[in-house]
Formats: sequence, C-alpha cells, structure tokens
Amino acid sequence: MYEWQLNDLYPSFEDTTFLNDVESLDKLLEEFEQITFEDSIENIKAIIELREKQYVLFRKLSSFVSLNLATKATDSESTNYQNVLANKFNQFAKINAQIDRFLGETQIDISQDKDLAEYTFYFSELKNEAKHLLSDEAEEVISKLNRSAGSGWSALTSYLTSTAEAEFRGESKTLSQLRNLAYSEDSQVRKEAFETELAMYDGIKDSIAFSLNNIKSQVIDISSMRGFDSPLEATLDQSRMSRQTLEALMEAIKTNLPVFRKYLTHKASLLGHENGLPFYDLFAPMGETSKTFTVEESKAYLIEKFQTFAPDLAEMTEAFYDKNYMDFYPRKGKRGGAFCSNLPFIKQSRIMLNYGESLSDILTIAHELGHAYHGTKIHSHKPLNWSYSMPVAETASTFNEAIIMNYLIQESKSDAEKVAVIEQYLQDVTQIIVDIYSRYLFESAVFEKRQNSFMFAEELAEMMTNAQLEAYGEGLDKDYLHPYMWVNKTHYYSAGLSFYNFPYAFGGLFSRGLYEIYQDQPDGFAEKYGQMLNKTTVASVEDVAKTMDIDVTSVDFWQSTLDGVARYVEQFIELTSK
Repeated sequence: MYEWQLNDLYPSFEDTTFLNDVESLDKLLEEFEQITFEDSIENIKAIIELREKQYVLFRKLSSFVSLNLATKATDSESTNYQNVLANKFNQFAKINAQIDRFLGETQIDISQDKDLAEYTFYFSELKNEAKHLLSDEAEEVISKLNRSAGSGWSALTSYLTSTAEAEFRGESKTLSQLRNLAYSEDSQVRKEAFETELAMYDGIKDSIAFSLNNIKSQVIDISSMRGFDSPLEATLDQSRMSRQTLEALMEAIKTNLPVFRKYLTHKASLLGHENGLPFYDLFAPMGETSKTFTVEESKAYLIEKFQTFAPDLAEMTEAFYDKNYMDFYPRKGKRGGAFCSNLPFIKQSRIMLNYGESLSDILTIAHELGHAYHGTKIHSHKPLNWSYSMPVAETASTFNEAIIMNYLIQESKSDAEKVAVIEQYLQDVTQIIVDIYSRYLFESAVFEKRQNSFMFAEELAEMMTNAQLEAYGEGLDKDYLHPYMWVNKTHYYSAGLSFYNFPYAFGGLFSRGLYEIYQDQPDGFAEKYGQMLNKTTVASVEDVAKTMDIDVTSVDFWQSTLDGVARYVEQFIELTSK
C-alpha cells in the first residue's frame, strides 16, 4: 500500500491497450498529414479535435513512462519507451508548427462556435506564440534534436542523482536518504550526513556540469532565435506573467531579507553557532515535539483538517490513500524530492514522496495534495485548456500547507511544542523565499556566464555559494555553505522550463495572502477559491489574482504577506528567549 499503482493508466508495458495506443500514434500522424489549412470554422474545429486527441494520447503514454522512471530510474523498458515516444512525438513536430502558425494567424471569429469559444484564451496564446515561431523546418529540427540534446542531458542528470549511493555509518544511502537526515535530532548525524552528501557529488558533479552547461546553452540559443531578449523574458511569456509582477515580488523579497537573517542568526545562536547557521543545521528541529506521523496517522490527520476547509478536498485525500495514488518511502533507483503529476485525462493524479514520517513530511504530503486538488478543478476544461503556468502551479499546494501549519500551531500543548511548529513553518518559508532567491540569482548568473564561456563544476560551485551568500547574508556560516545545490535541484535541468524558482516564491506568498483572506472572510471562500483555481489554465497570472481582488503587480500586496512572516519570526524569538 506504500507504493503507487499505475494500473489506471496501463497495467504494464506488455498490456494490449498500451501497445495499441503506441501503435495508434502512427495512424494519428497519417490523419494529421491530411489536414488542410482552410480558414473556416468547420476546418478549425476538425484540427482542434485532432489536436485534442494527440494531446491526450501523448500525455497518457508519456505519464505512464515518466512515472515508472521516477521510482525505477534504471528500468530498461521504461527508458526504451521514453525514446520510442520521443521519436514518435518528433514526427509531429513539423505539422504541429504548421498548425500553431495557422491557428495563430486565423482571422475567423471562433466565438461563432460554442466549443471553439471555450478555447478563446488558447487562441490568444497561439497568436502571441506565432510571433516567436520559426520556420516549419526549423521547428522540426529543434524538436528532433532536443531528444539527444536538452532531454538527453536532463535524463542523464536524473539517472546520476537517482542512482548515486554512499556509505554512511556502515550502511549504503541514496542521495534522498542522506538529505532526509538533515531533519535528524542528532546534530552529529546532520553534520556527517551533510559531509557524506557533499562527498557523494564528487563522483557525478563533472558530468552534471556538462548537463547544465549544454541545457542552458540550448535555451539561450533558442530563446534568441525566437526573438526573446533573454531566457527570462521567454520564461515570463511562458508563465503568463508580466515583468512588473516579477519585479514587485523580487523587490519585496530583497527588502525583507533582513527578517529572515534575523531568524537564522537567532537559530544559530540557540544551536551554539557564533558565525551564522551552517547549512547542515538549516533544518535542525527546534523545540520539543512528539509529533511524528506514520502513513496511517497522516491519513487520518489530513482528512480531518481538510474537512474543515472543503469537504471535496478531504474526500480526494481519502481516495489518494485508499486507492494507492501515492508512493511513500525512499528506495534505490527512486528520484529525490516529491512531486505531483496531474492526470486529467483519467481525472486523477499521482504523488511521489520520499516520506520520513516527520513534521516536515506531513507538510510535504499536504503540499502535493494541493497540486492534486488543483488538478480536480481543471478536469472540467477541454484538453487543450488543462495546463496552468508555473507561478500559479504552487498556489494550491502552499495553501494546503498553510491550512495544516495553522492547525499544528493551534494544537501545540506547550511553548516548546509551539516553537517546534513555528520553526518548521519558518524553515519552509525561508526555503521558498531566501533559498529560492539564491537559486534565482544562481540561474541568472549561469545564463549570463554561459553566453560566452563554459563553467566547470568548481566554478559552478563558487557561483552557487556566492548566490547563497547574497541571499542568506550573515544568516549562514560562510564556511558551511552548500556548493552543490545546483546538482541536487532537478529544476535547473529542463530545456523547456527555465527559472523554476521564482514561481515557488510567487505561489508561496500568493497562497499565504489568500489564507489571510480566508481567515478574515471564511464564508464562501472555498467556493471562490475553487473558481480561481479553475481559471488558472485560461487566464494570465494577473487576471487570476484579480478574481480574488488581489493586485500582484503591487509591492504592497507582497509586503503584506511578508509582514505575516515577520510576526512569526518575532514570536519564535520571544518564545526561545524566555
């Protein structure tokens, strides 16, 4: 029961349905090749129906493959079909580019047809994307070469980090298992695990440095070819987010860095450190709490708490446990971290965890269940309206965390227990604000440097620590930084998704702002919140926020949410100074 089931996708790679679906891609390609580009409602509707069929089929097949690889990195069958699907998808590259151009340039009023009218936002995005399309032949080449370029480098990184092992106190540990020890109550265990983790990177850092350089080089080249000023501009366009919003967010973050440094230096002093907090003690538990959660206990707790907010969230949570939609514990060959994969074509999702039964881990489950809940709110859309942008992707997940964290604080039976819970909250928010800011600085520097030079592992390590020093300041001990966070974080290794860092800060603060609204005005909030999540796939970030009467282009909004964090910092300091 602790490993997920994927039977609702396909029972196996040998299953007749899976094999037939793979084979049907060839027949679908033949249908695509018969498309004519007549600018009429009937023809556009036929093209959209074919594209829906293509999208659902590819997404279902690729989800089955990628979910298998997530827990079995060395599985040869999964790897083989990953390549098979990449080849087949590439065969659609040229015709897809032609369709994008045609739909982006159509002069037909699609509001004449009720089905097409639901794709109004989709068509507006295609019109914008048409400005950045290359020739059909160039689009085809980019798609085909990506398989052995960006995607290949990404696969290499995932394989190396998933299979790396090191001996720790007489036992073989994976990278995920070592990372989990950062939450140990034993300070010596935390330090030794950190040192073992850093040593582990020696065997893989050079290969992964090549991955990072080549992926970023590809992004720079393609962004430039498409007419974007920078990869960041391309990312903002992809994120449906204005630069004004990003600048407002970053200004608020930079202004409030001293708040986080105050928390970190105070925590350092409590742990006996005089020069800031060593990286290995960032997640050191504080206070005293007996709260740990077995899988069964986490189920009961989350269902009870989510019920108070939205019954459909509680029902969904119960289904995830009962129907084995989650994969809980670390094991060899399983990738690190946690994620949720929405599967709207079967109205489900899957969650992968590396569960350690700690306070942090139950918040991680809540976080990923938020992604799944978000998924339930977009099922009603047509297939080509299923995708939401990066910034809003972290909204429901972090909102779920806020629900659970609030209960954990309320239920604290002593000051020591309250300290433990508040400090856990501060750990999490420090990650999505300060550490995310360091990753944003690092990725910005990498893109800048990669335009003219290659960065070997040693230089990347120095750039990483420089970014950490700029973000954390005196909050971290400069002699105990983490020079290889660029190896550990998989977000850097996608040719199609850059700067997957600021969306965490956006989602984290946006959701906390939403939670404050919920606390002030609970009546009718859950329904309005659900409607907002539904809109995330068919509106810009700014327009989504407006549905909740929030202006994300204003520094004032972000500052108001960070003021709440500052209050928790003061409460933590007060409770631990008695």
